[in-house]
Amino acid sequence: MESKMLKWLPAMVFGLTVAVAAPSAEDQLVIYSGRGERFTRPVVQAFEARSGVKVQALVGSPNQLLVRIQEEGTRTPADVFISTSVGVLELAREGNLLQAHFSPAVERLPAAFRGPENKWFGASLRVRAVVYRKGRVDPSAIRSILDLAKPEWQGKLGITVSTNASFIGGVAAMVAQHGEPAVRAFLKGIRRNAGVNVFPGHTPIVSAVARGEVELGLINHYYFYRAIAKDAQAPIGIVFLDQNGAGAPVLIAGLAILKEAKHLEAARRFVDFVLSEAGQKVFAEVNYEFPTNPAVPAHALLPPRAGIKLAPMAATLDAGKIDRAIDLIKAAGMR
Repeated sequence: MESKMLKWLPAMVFGLTVAVAAPSAEDQLVIYSGRGERFTRPVVQAFEARSGVKVQALVGSPNQLLVRIQEEGTRTPADVFISTSVGVLELAREGNLLQAHFSPAVERLPAAFRGPENKWFGASLRVRAVVYRKGRVDPSAIRSILDLAKPEWQGKLGITVSTNASFIGGVAAMVAQHGEPAVRAFLKGIRRNAGVNVFPGHTPIVSAVARGEVELGLINHYYFYRAIAKDAQAPIGIVFLDQNGAGAPVLIAGLAILKEAKHLEAARRFVDFVLSEAGQKVFAEVNYEFPTNPAVPAHALLPPRAGIKLAPMAATLDAGKIDRAIDLIKAAGMR
């Protein structure tokens, strides 16, 4: 079940607190988190404050953490696995690494965000979007993500390195939405248009657009809103893509309880907290992500989620599409 994605992406393990051995008490919890510390820490701290449970977290690439869980087997200290992509959680489910969870909090979650057998759960939505420099770019010229490959953007586009998990997930969704021939042409076009404007992450792209170094960039939506929250006068705008067509590519971050969880009750409490209104407000208010719990509104800076046409959820779940996306990215010579 080991995917090409797991082999290709480099390990980058850092952490809140590195978990080396699981404590025995049920007032403790060990999390392997494939989300960056700045996204993980707020919800962990909120859970600790409310529950009294002490959390240890190992933070790194979701793909390398999945390999680690496989290798540790019954010895893993991890109770909960958090991933930037529920596609990775689906790989874990297919590998018999997860266990089911049923609760009122889970039942309130829309079925689209519950994995097969209730073995993983969507926690937040990150929408692929374009940030553009006001005064230089007509946003009406960017209707579809495929428009970024047009020759008119040569030298004007910023993208992340191709090993970025959101870049891979976005391409995988495009394979499901648009088909391989269109994705091949897209990758060839954005490679040409970006040229040397390849950035290590989304924040540098937004900053480069604001400074006028590039005119537009492909990002996850919340990086734009974080920038605007810091500087409302920044000369940047955002476009949600494919609103008249296939819908904006969307990435679902999620979590699951591991089959070998040693602190099962604490793990269940954590999942329920993340899916509750209190937990979902952390994703909305701190991270500027779209909650999966329909009772929780998006941050006031964001448009209502109902006003954005999203790509079908199935486009983010096909693990085979992830592997195929990596093949296409490598064949295009992306860096």
